[in-house]
Amino acid sequence: MSAAVVHDVDMVFDGTDYLFVPADLSIKSGDIVRFHNRSGGPHNVAFWEDSIPEGAALVLQDAMPDQMAPLAGEMVVTPDETYEISFAGAPAGVYKYYCLPHLQLGMVAMLTVES
Repeated sequence: MSAAVVHDVDMVFDGTDYLFVPADLSIKSGDIVRFHNRSGGPHNVAFWEDSIPEGAALVLQDAMPDQMAPLAGEMVVTPDETYEISFAGAPAGVYKYYCLPHLQLGMVAMLTVES
């Protein structure tokens, strides 16, 4: 079994838009995604339950520390603060997610977990 790879996703405000960078990421089941509050925070990571693979909600429930709601991670407020999610045991498929405070401003992204 190979070691988990850590993937970085920046949460930013670029002066015009609120973004996850990259907005489309592919990882392997077992990898870790580290979300960085780079600018424009507070930010968080939240998954739509109807936009993730069957069985993924239970995996994310256990993998997301300090959830503020089901499938919604805590707010990262401090610049360069991070929030990590392990996708160990995550079913393959597409995971659509968003930043709760900036959803109406289009801060959405997609993660593909490959087996």
